Amino acid sequence: MASIAYLIEMTIEDGKTDEFKALAAAYTDAVRAGEPGTLEYQWWLSEDGSKGLLKETFTGSEALLTHIANVGPSLSDLLAIAPFTRWEIFGEPSADARNALDEFGVVYFQHVVGFDR
Repeated sequence: MASIAYLIEMTIEDGKTDEFKALAAAYTDAVRAGEPGTLEYQWWLSEDGSKGLLKETFTGSEALLTHIANVGPSLSDLLAIAPFTRWEIFGEPSADARNALDEFGVVYFQHVVGFDR
């Protein structure tokens, strides 16, 4: 299992749901245009607009590092309105990828059994 995926939960500040949606759309356009190694990039919103989820899958650690370099400079804009409350990593990122992720307090999960179709 070479791919790496993660799920990020964010708590959206009151009154910032529309701004959250706009940022999600802008990030999606940038990732779609410049990151062929990003296989999945999905934003989700709770019914009440208070929680957001971001689900991403990468071909591997290099694609993940490319993504971090691409979105990292503007990440403070997102964190100002929707701080991360949970970040779970699925797969085995390289040491460089772990170094880039560890500052966010991520939780790593190793694959046990299963399959994709």
